Amino acid sequence: MPPTGHLAGKSSPRWGKSLRWRRPHPQGARRCTGGARFKCLGRTMKPPRSRHHGRSALAVSAWPLRRKLALALAIPLLLAATLGGLRVQSDLVEAANSSTSARQVTVLRPAVTFLTAAERAMVAAQTALDSSQTELDAAVADIKSAASELAEVRQSADLTGEQANQLDVVLDLSRALRDDNTDSLSPDTWIAQLRQLQSGVTQLITTIVNAQLQPEPRLELLAQTLAGRFSLAMQQALVATDRSGETGSLELFAELGVEGAAIDRLATALGDSQAEILSLREDNGERSRAIRTGGTDLGGAEAYADYDALIAELMDGIDSELAAAAADARQRALVNAAVTIGALVAALLLAFLVSRLLLTPIRRVREGALEVAHEQLPEAVARIRAGQDPGPITPIAVQTHEEVGQLARAVDDLHQQAVVLASGEAKLRSQVSEMFVTLSRRNTSLINQQLSLIETLEKDEEDPRRLESLFRLDHLAARMRRTADSLMILADAPTRSIGQTDVTVGESMQAATAGVKDYQRVRISSYPGVRLSDAAAADVIHLLTELVDNALSYSSPTSMVSVDATTGAAGITVQVSDAGLGIEDEALRALNETLRSGGEVTPDTARRMGLLVVSRLAHRHGISVQLLPNEQAGTTASVFLPLSVLPGLAPGEAAPLPPEPAVATTYPTEIVEPEGGGGRRRKAEEPQRSDASVQSRIDAAVGLPMRQPGAALENPPLPVRTPVAEAEHDEAAYDEATAEATEHLAEVAVLRVAEPPADAAPDPLNGPIDEEGASEEPGSIFTSMKSSWLGSDGGEESWRPSEIEAGWSRADSVQASEPVAVSPAGLPVREPGARLIPGGVSIPAVVATRNADAIRARLAAHAAGVSRGRESAGTSTDDEQMEGDPA
Repeated sequence: MPPTGHLAGKSSPRWGKSLRWRRPHPQGARRCTGGARFKCLGRTMKPPRSRHHGRSALAVSAWPLRRKLALALAIPLLLAATLGGLRVQSDLVEAANSSTSARQVTVLRPAVTFLTAAERAMVAAQTALDSSQTELDAAVADIKSAASELAEVRQSADLTGEQANQLDVVLDLSRALRDDNTDSLSPDTWIAQLRQLQSGVTQLITTIVNAQLQPEPRLELLAQTLAGRFSLAMQQALVATDRSGETGSLELFAELGVEGAAIDRLATALGDSQAEILSLREDNGERSRAIRTGGTDLGGAEAYADYDALIAELMDGIDSELAAAAADARQRALVNAAVTIGALVAALLLAFLVSRLLLTPIRRVREGALEVAHEQLPEAVARIRAGQDPGPITPIAVQTHEEVGQLARAVDDLHQQAVVLASGEAKLRSQVSEMFVTLSRRNTSLINQQLSLIETLEKDEEDPRRLESLFRLDHLAARMRRTADSLMILADAPTRSIGQTDVTVGESMQAATAGVKDYQRVRISSYPGVRLSDAAAADVIHLLTELVDNALSYSSPTSMVSVDATTGAAGITVQVSDAGLGIEDEALRALNETLRSGGEVTPDTARRMGLLVVSRLAHRHGISVQLLPNEQAGTTASVFLPLSVLPGLAPGEAAPLPPEPAVATTYPTEIVEPEGGGGRRRKAEEPQRSDASVQSRIDAAVGLPMRQPGAALENPPLPVRTPVAEAEHDEAAYDEATAEATEHLAEVAVLRVAEPPADAAPDPLNGPIDEEGASEEPGSIFTSMKSSWLGSDGGEESWRPSEIEAGWSRADSVQASEPVAVSPAGLPVREPGARLIPGGVSIPAVVATRNADAIRARLAAHAAGVSRGRESAGTSTDDEQMEGDPA
């Protein structure tokens, strides 16, 4: 059978039903997984993909609760910090802008001084009086001084580009006014220069106002005041240049109107009740009336006093207001910064406290749930399975009544319900185990009764065919009892005692071989003589029987299964090797893990009973069982027997190996004819062996734990049967057949085989018996009488070819023969059936004359030997007494 074949049809576990064979599937087709011997799923299984496979580490849903809560609190805190920072930044910007504006307005004082000096110079230049020249020189000196001061202040005023350009324009426009030839300037030139200068100063004030975040209103009032003063200067200059007395010119009245409008705007901003506004309004009215009446005295230099006082007041107010605004903005920035930082710190502390109040109960619930799942619940289940009280559960240390407390109580309820379910499951398991025990004991009792009945029938049966059938039933019942014992093992019930002490490892290997169907295919290589402990002997035999049966079931019917034992300092290793189906590496690891763990009763128990039985037995006695691939594409089951089950093996001592028994190819053997024998056979001498000697030879050959045909180990010992009385036969009737039977009774499995002469005629007693079509199954007890475990335990026996080898030899001879007939075409003529394949050529049957008396004597002698073997087995009836009536 090719070792690469796969299972066909409905797959079966290795330890279950028999399998059918088919050609291997092509690559990629469905394959047997989970161990070709234990489970075939019909399709290749893929591991399930994780639900979070490929999910990014930045996925918020995968974050722990602490990080999620920190994120939830960080968002509003960051927002508050941002808003507070923006407020502080705004105050700082405002403070900086106020400070900058305060530095920028420092250019206004020299600029205003420069403008008022130019106005006085223009009026003095237009007056024809002698004193006017003195006033003109003084005004020009003031212009030069103000221009120098304005140029100095410009460097430290922190002006913007636009302001600096505008200031340069003002200084450039005043160059003509600062020359020494101011006397040569015409009135129109003075007026034009003065208008540009006044416009430049007004533009400078406007640029300063535009650069402020919050415009200073006094700067606008200053511009209006300067406009009114310039109108007054223009009025005086126009009156001084009116040589013809035409004082009522439109230009003069226009200037009066401009001054009145400026005074109105000042009154609107400062209020009409202010003294300067009242004085300016009154002076403007008087000058208007004077001009209408043709007067030329417009007040002279004293007329500027109210304007100059108002300008000084506005300048002082601008400086103080901008300095105060800068200081206030800085103070607000500091206060806002302190408030923002304090609020953030308070928010962080509050968030920390709230998060602790939230996370601490959740952490306790989590730790409690994990402790329940990983420690408390497994320990409670272990105590329940051990038959102990699980005790009360320990509630989670969360005593609140909000959602987290309710969750803790729910976990406690789940814990309690899990303990209740585990208790119910343990009770159910106990009931199932009791059912297994009851069923097993009832089956065992019925099987023992059946074996007792079969044994009774075997004793009284004389027909060889019926006796063979009884032997088959005997063997089948013994295998059924092993199945019942497996149920006891799965139920964790104590196994039955074999009623025998001093069982060796070699005897256990022989007994395991005798308990399977195709025992002819088992080859035992060594027989360690180390004694097994009485408590482990039955379990070791059962374990080895399951492994041998499994190896036979999953290997080719024509291949051999080898059983070998190796002795070491730490114990003995027994290996059961076959050449059958292999097991995949992954499945092999899973099966070895099941063997190490002891196995659990599952729905697959019925399909993998052998695996679980081996695992339970190994786990019970500390025996190590491991499945390994071998060189024959099969599997090797390695069983390590430690010193705890080998009291006969001292630590560091090697076990003695007795000589291997010679394998007997046939049984019974033929009797050697005496030389010169006549028509009668002489009477064989009765062997002088005691019953104890016979029994010891049986023990040494087959081992007491091994199942004998028809033996009922659990029945009470049968009464001792006496051997067939040779006195009942006279000299003539007691021929060599009776002597042969007596010899078999004494020797049993250690019979010496005598080779018959080459020319001896077939013995009608020992010759082949024609079963007339009756099939002989390989697993029958009748055929098992030819196996190695009934062979000699000593001595050497001549080698004989097996039936298979003889068949191949005959097939080779037929294949080598040349055809004798030739067709007209010169081709050999084939004859149907003349050149058969191996197995098709059979030996012509030898028709033998059967002697009923000899056969009866031989079977009676064999039955007597079997009975004696049973008498020493010492069976126990404790199981039947515990179970009661099996019906």
